Amino acid sequence: MDARTTRFTDRVASLFEHDGLPPIAGRVFALLLLSEEARSLDQLSAELGVSKASASTNTRLLAGLGLIEPVRQLGSRRDYYRTAADLFERSMAVRLDRWREFTDVIGEGRRTLPLATPAVRDRLERYEGALSYMADAIGRAMVRWRAVPTRRLARTGSGR
Repeated sequence: MDARTTRFTDRVASLFEHDGLPPIAGRVFALLLLSEEARSLDQLSAELGVSKASASTNTRLLAGLGLIEPVRQLGSRRDYYRTAADLFERSMAVRLDRWREFTDVIGEGRRTLPLATPAVRDRLERYEGALSYMADAIGRAMVRWRAVPTRRLARTGSGR
């Protein structure tokens, strides 16, 4: 891997780590994001200098987050992975589902637990309301996003 690719994968790894995810998952994701073809666990582990077990664990994690998907290659018994074709939409749907589930848990706690004080009840109500509002807003934004042509999205990016 050349120095610029290593820098990119390391930066993505750092972002993943700040979100509480393993840095190796970030490196695997970054490498697959840059890859034209699906890669086997053997290829990922060799290129990243990690064990095959670690590559396997982290690819399963990434697949669960909707970032990558397993693919089969004709005539091979190996596991191959690539970024999801609908990467942004799929990963956002997974995040949104988890956010809504968390909102439901907070609401259930607010409704069913013997809350010690009105301040605690108010805190849970505000938190549940904010989560619900933002989940709905993100859901609406995703619907609008689907209608924007890809060419226009590339021009409105951060430009960094």
